[in-house]
Amino acid sequence: MHRLKVLGLLGSTLFFAACGSEGNGDECPETGGTGTLQVNVTGLPGSTPARQSLSGRGGTRTIDGSGSLELPAGSYTFTQEPVAVSHPLVRTAYRPEPAPSPVCVREAKSAELTVAFAPIPSSGKLWTSNGSGGSAPLLGFAADVLDTSGSPAATVAATTGGSEGSAFDREGNLWVVGGTTADSPVLRLPASALGSSGRKTADITLTGGPLEGGFPRARALAFDANGNLWVSVGFNDKIVRYTRDQLATSGSPTPAVELRGLDGPLGLAFDSAGNLWVAFSGADRVARYDASRLGASSTASPDLVIEAKTPPPVIGTLSSPLGLAFDASGNLWVNFNGTITRLTPADQAGSGSVTLTPEVQIGLSVTALPEGLVFDESGGLWFAHSAGRFGRLGSSQLTSSGSKTPEIVISSPDAGYTGWFAAYPAPANLPLYHRLP
Repeated sequence: MHRLKVLGLLGSTLFFAACGSEGNGDECPETGGTGTLQVNVTGLPGSTPARQSLSGRGGTRTIDGSGSLELPAGSYTFTQEPVAVSHPLVRTAYRPEPAPSPVCVREAKSAELTVAFAPIPSSGKLWTSNGSGGSAPLLGFAADVLDTSGSPAATVAATTGGSEGSAFDREGNLWVVGGTTADSPVLRLPASALGSSGRKTADITLTGGPLEGGFPRARALAFDANGNLWVSVGFNDKIVRYTRDQLATSGSPTPAVELRGLDGPLGLAFDSAGNLWVAFSGADRVARYDASRLGASSTASPDLVIEAKTPPPVIGTLSSPLGLAFDASGNLWVNFNGTITRLTPADQAGSGSVTLTPEVQIGLSVTALPEGLVFDESGGLWFAHSAGRFGRLGSSQLTSSGSKTPEIVISSPDAGYTGWFAAYPAPANLPLYHRLP
């Protein structure tokens, strides 16, 4: 029997080579016969499925977890995506141990392959920026301490320059906005560094160009479906896009796209069609840029601009939109300076400038200071509630208007003024780049 060892990881594809094989290990003869490959999956809790694909002679075959495959002799490429384990709030994601060379199956011989999974340290937690009065600028709370109201300490208290908007990439690295002019405008904290408290060092930073020269600089971040990073920049009223290639190393790249001449752009979100939604806090509007127009720099107006009104008897314009988030039904939720509103898919349709009264408008306490919004696995909505506190509106609380107290309120001794929230992985039914099945 030949054993296969992990050699390297390239993207989401793992490569393996036979250990102790006869002859030149680089040779993998393709014959008319077959051989056996025994796959053993370790490191996942319980009976968590881990679908794997082997591509080679005869096409592609899949196997869920451990098992034995009879295969035509030859070379095979083994593909394994990260795996997320079920949880009602935030799942924990696992990836295969890092590992280049294909699997070689030899005629009338057996090979054994062990795929060892380990948790992605940034996963299974709700992350929030943390302003003055707290122990660290970035806090992570394990999902298990968030299921009821209480005063848990942060699971991870990270000392880092990031203290504004944030967004995860598909690998679980957290991209954050630098909180002061002493910090890089945009920086990446590797997933491997987010399993414990302490000072964190960014492994990639973005500086220069439209990101600097005034204050506030970058405010909010969002990835599109292709892995490009979009950044709203406050002082120069721009939204800029950096490509995946530009995100691979630190530097001062020229943005691939600039949307210019905007009025206080803040929160960003992409819908399932790839359209970009923007909270224009300076104009008291929410706007949509169609996906077909996002490939080139522009000063053109958005395709749709929405002015939202309060209901009778006192009708007024909802002001200062901040955070945006889509739910699983395609509704866009907007934080209008402490009033959480729902814009249905019908509200989001059309073009031009429209005025409407959202059917669901949820008021919070007068001390509430929400900024960013994020949905969890059960459809609950998390946001900053007040000084030292953040909360969750349950899915049933989101079906009607009124003044509401979050069903879960966390009063952590580590929290000062929480602001922008993120969680990895995102639920599979949300239009977010870092979602997992």
